[in-house]
Amino acid sequence: MKKNTGKALKSLGLLALIGSLLTACSSGGSNAPASSGASPSAPGATQTEDGGAETVKDLGEITLFVDHPWWPMTEWKGKIPEEISKRTGIKVNVQIAADAQQLPLMIASGSQMPDIVYTYNNHQSMSNPDISYTWDELIDEYQLKDFEINPIVRAVNATKDGSLYTYRNGYMTPDESAACDKCLNPGQGLSVRADIMEALGNPKLETLDDYLKILGQVKTKYPDLIPAVITPGEAGSYLRVQHGVPRFGFYNAGDDQAKYFINHPEQEAFYLYVNKLYREGYIVAENFTWQERTEAENQILNGKAFSLINASGDSETLNPRLESNGKEFRMTQVVQNLGPNPKVYSNGIGWSGMYVPKTAKNKEAAIKFIQYMYSIEGQRLASWGIEGEDWTMHADGYPVFNFDSKDQDKQVQMGVVWWGILADKGETSSLQRYVPDSASTEAMMELKKVTVGDSLFGKVVPAADSDEQVIQANIDNMIKNEEMKIYLAKSEEDAKSAFKAMLDKTKDIGIDRLEEWATKEYNEAKSLMK
Repeated sequence: MKKNTGKALKSLGLLALIGSLLTACSSGGSNAPASSGASPSAPGATQTEDGGAETVKDLGEITLFVDHPWWPMTEWKGKIPEEISKRTGIKVNVQIAADAQQLPLMIASGSQMPDIVYTYNNHQSMSNPDISYTWDELIDEYQLKDFEINPIVRAVNATKDGSLYTYRNGYMTPDESAACDKCLNPGQGLSVRADIMEALGNPKLETLDDYLKILGQVKTKYPDLIPAVITPGEAGSYLRVQHGVPRFGFYNAGDDQAKYFINHPEQEAFYLYVNKLYREGYIVAENFTWQERTEAENQILNGKAFSLINASGDSETLNPRLESNGKEFRMTQVVQNLGPNPKVYSNGIGWSGMYVPKTAKNKEAAIKFIQYMYSIEGQRLASWGIEGEDWTMHADGYPVFNFDSKDQDKQVQMGVVWWGILADKGETSSLQRYVPDSASTEAMMELKKVTVGDSLFGKVVPAADSDEQVIQANIDNMIKNEEMKIYLAKSEEDAKSAFKAMLDKTKDIGIDRLEEWATKEYNEAKSLMK
C-alpha cells in the first residue's frame, strides 16, 4: 500500500481494507458476529485446581516488524498493548520499517529476521519454506487447540501447494459478511446540495435518469455552477456500481469462466452514460485531468458545484468543513442506489499478514501471539479497547464506544485500533463503522444489499514479470488512455466506435490468453476448498 493510502486510512482512524478491524466473553446477543476460527482463550493461560483465577505463563519477548513506514504507532505502549501483554504473557518490541526496501533487503541478504513480520506487499517472498514457518507446523508443534482456519480463508491465503504461511487481515468470507447485517464497508457514493434540491422543489431522485434530469435543471437555473464533479478514478467506481459492472480484475461470467472486467456486457452502457454527462455539459473536460481528490472536493467546498460523485460518507465529512468555512449550504447523501441493476463486486482477500520467519528467536511466543490476536477477545481488545470500560455491546450487536474511536490521537494514546488491524478478520472494523441513523451507515447498508463476493478471484493475480502480468499491465494502461476518447466523444456514435476500438485493442494485446490463464487459476483455487 502506498504512503498516500496510509495517510488516508489514518485520517479515518479505521481500515477497509483494506481500510476499511477487530471477546469471546462478550455478551453481544444473537446478532453478534461469530468467530471464523481462532481460539478464544489466551495462549499460556492455565486454571488453578480449585477453579480460581487464571494465571498466565511468561512467554518472554518477541520482536514485531511492521512493514509500513507510515505506521502511526512506533511503540508497544498504552493501556491496550499493556493489557494484551498481561493476558498473553508476551512482551512486544516494535520495529517500524524505515522504507519499502528494508524487508526485501532483509529477505535477499538472508539476515536475521524478527519473530513476526507483518507485511502487505511481500507475501510472495515471505510465503517460502526457506524463509518462513507455515502456521500449520507451528500449530502442531505447540499443540494449539481451537485454532482452526476456515476452509475458504485457507483457500484464499494458501500457496499453490496448500501451505498456509499467513492469514491476511480485513477479510470476511461472503457468507460471514452476509450473516453479519451490521458489518459495513465504505464504498462509492453521490451527494448533492440540499439547498438547491429544495429550491428545485425536491425533485424525484430514484434513478440514473432522474439524476440526469436534475443536472439539466441545475445547468439551466444555475449556469455558474458545475452540475457534477467526479473525484479522480471514481467515474469508474460509483457509476460502474450503479450499472452493475466490475471496475477492475476478473469476474465469473458463468460456468466458472473468468473474464476481465472490461468484457462485462454492460460496460458499454457505463461508458455511454459518462459520455452523456460530458456531452450535455454536466461535467467539464478538466475533471478528467484532476489528479487529487481535493480538486473535486474543493469545487463543492467553494460553492462552485452542485453534486459530487465520490464516496458513501461524503456528506458527513464535507458538512463540518462547510460549516467551518462559513458556507450556508450543506450536502445531502443520496442513500438509494440509482441503477437498474446495481452491483458491488467484492473479490478482496485481505491486506497485510503476519509471518513467523525461520530465524525467529521465540517462535512459540510468536505463534501464540498470533493465535490470541486472531481470537475474538484479541481482536476486540486490540481494536475496541476493554469491554465495559471503553465499549459495550448494544443489544442489536454493534459496539457503543465510551471514547472517540475515530480520533487518531486518542488511538495512539491508548494503543488501540491500529494494533487490532494486525489480525482483524473484518468483523470488528466493519462493525465499528455502524452508526445508527447516520447517512453513511444508510448508504453502506444499501451497497451491502447489492454486494456479491467471490474471494477466489483475489487469488487470480499474475506473478511479477510473468507473461500474464505484462499482458494485464498493458491492457490496463491502454484502457486508461483509450477510455478518455470515449468519455470525451462528441457524439454517442463516436463513443460507441471508441469503445469498440478499445475492445479490439485488448484482443491484440492478448486478453483471450489472459482470461484463459485466469480461468485455470480460478478453478485451481476452487479445488483447494474441496
